[in-house]
Amino acid sequence: MLFNYHTHTTRCNHAAGTDREYVEAAIAAGVKVLGFADHSPYVFPESFGDYYSGFRMRPEQFDDYASSVFALRDEYKGKVKILLGVEIEYYPLCFDETERFLKDRGLEYMIVGQHFTRNEHDPGAVYAGARHADDEAALSDYTDTIVKCIRSGKFLYIAHPDVIRFDGDPAIYEKQMLRIGEAARQYNVPLEINLLGYREKRRYPTAEFWRIAGEAGAPVIIGVDAHSPAHFADANDLIAAAREEYAAFGLRFAEESIL
Repeated sequence: MLFNYHTHTTRCNHAAGTDREYVEAAIAAGVKVLGFADHSPYVFPESFGDYYSGFRMRPEQFDDYASSVFALRDEYKGKVKILLGVEIEYYPLCFDETERFLKDRGLEYMIVGQHFTRNEHDPGAVYAGARHADDEAALSDYTDTIVKCIRSGKFLYIAHPDVIRFDGDPAIYEKQMLRIGEAARQYNVPLEINLLGYREKRRYPTAEFWRIAGEAGAPVIIGVDAHSPAHFADANDLIAAAREEYAAFGLRFAEESIL
């Protein structure tokens, strides 16, 4: 494994290990480019009241995050290239202000991990991992958001694009996911096979999605989605297994660093 842009830290409240331990584990796995992409802080509007996500760092933690990553970059120079990124959702109500906040503090890239549609904590928001039965509107809403992100040019890639759960008509699923695959191909924005989901046998990666992505000619990347330094230990074996499992779909994997 030569690169990984999807690495978390304890600041997101659901990961383990020190920042240094992630770096050491990545180097041991053969990683040459390591991107930290912890769950981004969000600058929520006053209308959200006291609400704040339990699965992301807070804005006041970001300076410590950036300082730690930059210090490790200097310390391990020549051994691994270290980058400062975030995994972020696109919430139109507060995205622009949050983007300014991050870039003012040295952010180098963003990947999209769309856990909610619309704006988190809005009455109309839908958790992407919920069972949506045959709700085509929810699926289309998710797809619209991902396609908009792809077209924006703001994001390095789309993390776990198949996180959305849909149990309705397969033809509807194919129509909507094909839109994502075709946009990814047109704008050359990779879609991520998520190794954490693969490791834990979650509902994603979804073979049907990757069949569609392959037919669309979308570029593909594998992200470790490391929530523990130990996730690097067997990452190479899991990557090989995932590539073999999806080989029939003719996926265009990134073989070199994209940043």
